[in-house]
Amino acid sequence: MAKIQKETDMYEPVKKMLEKLGYTVRAEVKDCDIVAVKGDEMAVVEMKKSFNITVVYQAMDRRSITPNVYVAIPRPSSLREKNTRMMMRLLQELGIGLITVGNNSLKNVDIWIEPNPVKRVNSKRKGYVKKEFDQRTEDRNTGGSTGKKIVTAYKEASVLALCHIEVYDKIKIKDIKVFDYPEKMKNALRSNVFGWFEKYGKFDYGLSVKGIEALDDPNGEFKELIDFYRQEIQKNIDNISKGDKAENV
Repeated sequence: MAKIQKETDMYEPVKKMLEKLGYTVRAEVKDCDIVAVKGDEMAVVEMKKSFNITVVYQAMDRRSITPNVYVAIPRPSSLREKNTRMMMRLLQELGIGLITVGNNSLKNVDIWIEPNPVKRVNSKRKGYVKKEFDQRTEDRNTGGSTGKKIVTAYKEASVLALCHIEVYDKIKIKDIKVFDYPEKMKNALRSNVFGWFEKYGKFDYGLSVKGIEALDDPNGEFKELIDFYRQEIQKNIDNISKGDKAENV
């Protein structure tokens, strides 16, 4: 019998519920536990093992990103209990939604309160969240994580550049558009936070010693991401090869 021990235990059940509603879901986006996007609509979910003032503050802060903000907590034992009724009233007054996850069955996920959509949004801040969301290729994090390194769009772009150079020996800035790579890669190459790249000429980048070491480290922080992009680049090579063969038939 499942029991909610930490916030991350609620992530998969809430994610599946949102996906059934037609959302694409990502975890840990710009300090938000969960960001869900469906067309032009965005929803944010903040998760806590118990209802407290901290999650209320967090949810109020996220309301500047989108009016569709939910708090997700383990399902209370009784709707009639005084603290539960006060909690629900407070959330309703603040226009914040409520999602509960069954403590005995994590599959039981319910929306108890829908958020109030009337809220002025900070379009600039929403844009930052949406940009980070769009530039991530997959959902590689778990919502509610603390003390764990987050796979950001910047890290993904850095590893993609690293794996590209491993195959092609170098990368030019113009290759980013030719290979349909994310624009974030330009910043990853130029800022070179991890020290993986060396600049050759004005627009060419190759691998540094640190970059080679990162590729060869079997227990490194980026191993899973490196393995993923090695496969993706190989798929691109195979597709290009198939296209060349088809043209020559």
